[in-house]
Amino acid sequence: MEKRVAEQEVIDQETFEQEGYEDVEVGSRDFVRTMLQEYAKDEFMSYIGARAYERTGDRRDYRNGVRKRTLQTRFGVIEDIQIPLGRKAGIGYSSILERYRRKDSKIEDIVSEMFLRGVSTRKINKITNLMWGSEVSAAEVSRMNKHVKKELIRWLNRPITKEIAYLIIDGAYFKVRRKRVGTEAALCAVGITEDGQREHLGFIQGQRESREAWEFLLTHLLRRGLDPKKVLMVVSDGCPGILAPIRSVFPYSDHQRCLFHKMGNLQAKCPKTEWPLLKAKLRKIYYAPNSLEAKAQAQMFIEEYREIYPALVKCLEKDFDACIAYMNHPPTRWKHIRTTNIIERSFKEVKRRVKVMEQFPTEESCIRILFTLLRAQNDIWEGQPIKGF
Repeated sequence: MEKRVAEQEVIDQETFEQEGYEDVEVGSRDFVRTMLQEYAKDEFMSYIGARAYERTGDRRDYRNGVRKRTLQTRFGVIEDIQIPLGRKAGIGYSSILERYRRKDSKIEDIVSEMFLRGVSTRKINKITNLMWGSEVSAAEVSRMNKHVKKELIRWLNRPITKEIAYLIIDGAYFKVRRKRVGTEAALCAVGITEDGQREHLGFIQGQRESREAWEFLLTHLLRRGLDPKKVLMVVSDGCPGILAPIRSVFPYSDHQRCLFHKMGNLQAKCPKTEWPLLKAKLRKIYYAPNSLEAKAQAQMFIEEYREIYPALVKCLEKDFDACIAYMNHPPTRWKHIRTTNIIERSFKEVKRRVKVMEQFPTEESCIRILFTLLRAQNDIWEGQPIKGF
């Protein structure tokens, strides 16, 4: 008997708390509705230049009833907000309730952030329904993200004020729908200063890693203030379209061939079963303590495998000096400047986000998400230089 009484008391307490929360929510919405209406009235009075029934020569318009609006807010859906109308002005206007606006700007920011963090549209609908009592359609999510465009243009054209010593450039591929789904490249540049400060300098979305695309990105960096004479070294993969622009835009800089990409090229030139042994020997070359030792190890490798794996040896000999160019710089910097891994790590988050979507529905959506995530990475890097660089 006592147990049933205790259980009933718990149920009654939960019911009381639930009803209390609902009362608070309703009260909050009523309060917000009242405040919005009073603000709209004050704005309208300032616009027409006269109070209700007041005779004055400063009057610019006359009241003509009200228009009821519904607004989705952080406090829930607020209905029947009365916005004053004018005879001349027609539809009522409020700086808070802009014409055709149906959502609080804070909600738009929250929904955009959820979308960019990898939450699917279906899950966003469930979350917003729980939080505000109404769902957000896929079209609305897309519309909310369009305000990012102005910030994107400003970010891509911001002045480069830091003295960049090392420039790392690389491309990543994503599925983008145009008339059909295709794989397209996003070309990205990261700068590192002498004291180890990192920054995503910019990116462009292109169909492939062509010479023209890379030349456009690199010259755009120069127009924004990047000094080519201050860049000690440019790090990239061996894509044919990237080499000529590097030589023409940065003639004073060393060029480091990304060792991660190079090892992948070498792996493709030998039998799978032999790769573990060959990989160990190649690492003695590319990760030698100095350039003299690297060249000595390379010569021994070439003499041993020239007849057995001629394609592998030819690949090793190609751009060998560029593969060990990092050895001409301070050893404390070597592990940070001999690969393009700094960009690869940044794009991991982008690719994680893409997995949720499977593909970008438009080129614009791809650019928006790249911009948002790379800018966020800059915020993380700000004030956190590479230790011991």
